[in-house]
Amino acid sequence: METIFVDRFSIDSYQFVVGRIANGVCYIGIEDVAAAELAKFFKGWPLQAVKGSSEDVKRELTAYFNGTLEKFNFPVALIGTDFQTKVWQKVKAVPYGTTTSYSQIAQQVDNEKGVRAVANAVGRNPLMIVVACHRIIGKNGRLTGYRGGIPMKVALLEKEGISEFAY
Repeated sequence: METIFVDRFSIDSYQFVVGRIANGVCYIGIEDVAAAELAKFFKGWPLQAVKGSSEDVKRELTAYFNGTLEKFNFPVALIGTDFQTKVWQKVKAVPYGTTTSYSQIAQQVDNEKGVRAVANAVGRNPLMIVVACHRIIGKNGRLTGYRGGIPMKVALLEKEGISEFAY
């Protein structure tokens, strides 16, 4: 297990925590729950605080929140099971300003009956915003859970020009 280098910064009213290993960013989350999520997603991995270690992430997330960036360019390291990483790759491919459903992702990973498994994988996505799970909604157009909370999911969707969804 590699050491995860952890950095913190604020954008707007959000307090972000970023974790990275040698080959890329492996975690982006919100300060309030970051310690618990890092322990859950990366059980037993050593953590080391390194202030300023994620300036590239801060710069790109700031541009995203300012509406001047639609696709992230920093390297990411997807750490999970084979199924999770397969789902996260499909979620990461959902274009800016669009949504898709859990059932559509299940079809794309050749597991049409595995909607719940897809939802669980999406819920364990360690790279909030970059692997854009906020763009995944229920088949009926309803918003479902989000690691950053439903208000953040709504704000991200609206930032991308998406306003047609149900609560």
